[in-house]
Amino acid sequence: MTLLSKLRPLFKHLKSVSRAATNRQMSEHRTLSLEPSRFQWTKFKDYIHFYVLLGIIPCSLFVTGMNVFIGPGTLSEIPEGYTPKYWEYYKNPVTRFLTRYLFNNPQQDYEKFLTYIFVEHEKIRLRQLEKEIVQKMGERFDYQAYYFRPPAVKYYRLVREGSDEVEKLDDPLPKE
Repeated sequence: MTLLSKLRPLFKHLKSVSRAATNRQMSEHRTLSLEPSRFQWTKFKDYIHFYVLLGIIPCSLFVTGMNVFIGPGTLSEIPEGYTPKYWEYYKNPVTRFLTRYLFNNPQQDYEKFLTYIFVEHEKIRLRQLEKEIVQKMGERFDYQAYYFRPPAVKYYRLVREGSDEVEKLDDPLPKE
């Protein structure tokens, strides 16, 4: 108990020092300067760093590893009876991978293009034939026979079934 009473003046002194320090800080005239925000700039820098770390660095490590450990393709003799695949003709391993798994076979692309040309040629021939038919019909004053539409048979069947039922009702004696 006596120890605490001896320390009391020390605590009073510490309290007065802390009050003086706070009073001193509060007494100064500090102002907040108005500046434009740098939030968008820091956000832009964060995105740039994120996408660099996420995209460019792993891709460059992958390409470097492929070129160091696998290396470029070399020209060699083709064994007899073996037909090389279309992606085996590329030298770079990354190009070979992309060609094999992502892009179409060049032969398939060529055949699709030939089919497209054939279909367009057939359309041209049909348009020319239609134009010639219309011209001949105009010369000969023919009717438009090529606009023939087949009738809807469903309704004729319904009418025939209805007339058959009416005939059965009109007959007094059933047929044996």
